[in-house]
Amino acid sequence: MKPQNIILSVIILLILVFSACREVKVTTKINRDGTFTRIITVTGDSAEVLSKGLPFPIDDTWQMKFSKDTMDTTKWAATYSKTFRNSMALNEEIKSDTSFYRNLEREVVITKKFGFFYNYLTFRETYKSVNPFKALDYKDFLTEEDLQWYGGIRLPVTSADSTLRDKIEEKVDDFLVKSVIAEIDSILKDGIERLQDPSLEVKDLTMYYDSLEKIINNWTLDSGAEIIMNLQKWSGNDTWSKLLDLTPPLFDNFDRKKSEVDTLAFIEAYNEVVEMPGIITATNSEMLRGNQVSWDVHIEAFFIGDLVMYAESRVINSWAFILSGVVVLALLVLLGVKAVRR
Repeated sequence: MKPQNIILSVIILLILVFSACREVKVTTKINRDGTFTRIITVTGDSAEVLSKGLPFPIDDTWQMKFSKDTMDTTKWAATYSKTFRNSMALNEEIKSDTSFYRNLEREVVITKKFGFFYNYLTFRETYKSVNPFKALDYKDFLTEEDLQWYGGIRLPVTSADSTLRDKIEEKVDDFLVKSVIAEIDSILKDGIERLQDPSLEVKDLTMYYDSLEKIINNWTLDSGAEIIMNLQKWSGNDTWSKLLDLTPPLFDNFDRKKSEVDTLAFIEAYNEVVEMPGIITATNSEMLRGNQVSWDVHIEAFFIGDLVMYAESRVINSWAFILSGVVVLALLVLLGVKAVRR
């Protein structure tokens, strides 16, 4: 993996912000009727567990419990829980989020499908991609399998798996840098065309791609204006500075996108557990235990493409089997009575 890149820079800031290493776990317990209870558990010292910045908004309609951690008495645990009649109610609360999570486009869908002998329940939670730099299509560089390894949906078991994941991380890093540079290239070309100064030509940009790549890898820009000033310095051509006078400012939109990426540092990783009723029949989780599945949710999981977590289960309708048995027995009795009469 490259020593410095966009994601790594964000993760380093993330580590600094949450250096106290609190643990966050989100559990969804789904009932047979499709209602469910969502439980958020935060473990750490007393100050950590009560601090803000949870993955989902909490208000006074949630029940809160604060106590010593049962697994480690040196730590504390804050537990928030609330029962929802359906996923629409939870999604409405998610939309009301005012924390730095508010920019995440996410949705939880829990459905129940009736079958006579069985009911089928489905859980699906989707995080939309948060990468604002879309000058390049990631599908031209990365496969669905790449995204599963990179996002933690697929987990390394062997050393060969770990080696493969490292290679995919490098592949993703390369795509991210190329994507940002492609956007910068498009912005600068637009600026040169708007400026209409013969001393600046679009073809001049190709000479500075390697230098731009180093800047993007380090991700130390305060604003896009620094790119223009660097081009002036590298080329010795003062005409580049005229791009700073364009209205609207050339890099306004780029600076907004960079700010969005920097904000990702405050998105805390957490473990998500879903407990399904009945027997789990399908899931994209590689962590399956009984009727529970889980995922580790972190920035990488939905930085490039969408993150989808899903599970399906089948619940037996005992009454349907009993009713069927009664009907069959009644028919047999009726046939027996008719046979005796004959």
